[in-house]
Amino acid sequence: MVVPFPGQDPALQPVSTSSPPPTSFNENLRPVENNHYTDGGDPGLPCLGHLKKLFSCKTVRVVPPEHQIYSQGESPHIVCLICSGLVKLTRTESDGKRAIVGLRQAGYMMGAVPSIVNLPYTTTAETITRSKLCLVPAETFLKVMDTNAGFSRWILTMLSRRLRSSTLSISEQSCFSGRQRLEKFLWKLAQAQNGGDQNRPIKIQMVLKNWEVGQLLSLTPQHLCRLVKQLENESLIMRKNGWVILPDPKKLWHPERAAHEMS
Repeated sequence: MVVPFPGQDPALQPVSTSSPPPTSFNENLRPVENNHYTDGGDPGLPCLGHLKKLFSCKTVRVVPPEHQIYSQGESPHIVCLICSGLVKLTRTESDGKRAIVGLRQAGYMMGAVPSIVNLPYTTTAETITRSKLCLVPAETFLKVMDTNAGFSRWILTMLSRRLRSSTLSISEQSCFSGRQRLEKFLWKLAQAQNGGDQNRPIKIQMVLKNWEVGQLLSLTPQHLCRLVKQLENESLIMRKNGWVILPDPKKLWHPERAAHEMS
């Protein structure tokens, strides 16, 4: 049986007398399961269960932190759907210097671009929390793209959003202050680990080392320490045993809040 992608015209699907009619796009949207944090994320993604069914992914692997999913320079062989957890992307240049270039969470599909263009992975993907992953062979991913127009449109939308987000990130690095970037990072990390409820105190695990946070936000370690101390002095954050507590997450600066205050 062909698994219709959310939004695909049911009239184009093969008629089956034994299977129920395909569900509508809205019935396959489950915002709670999906990506509200990572760049390009959208609460209107198809639910993870539907994507796993589309790929015939019957087994979800549970992997520990610091598990390498794929390495920079390898030929694309898998596309990874993150069902839960957090993954960091790093890149090493020819002089041996390594930089963290992004974080990915539930609902994100990694390795899609290298598989489409048939070029080596540009980054190394490594889990930073206990994660559930659905690993799809690149051949299967490309076959679904060739045979399922709805899925192909979603991939195009996802990549377009990622390109738009990259443009905004470049602007933010130049125009936002270091403190604004840090507050936005903490706000998004709270969303990634605790969902969208920002009306209560939130306890988040700092899953990155200080130097990794500094790299991600283009801050020196010394400046990062000063900014963290400022937030503590203003009671915006508290630190305890490797955890960061946000007493009132809504007070953290982020672009959505700034836009609301200006309206």
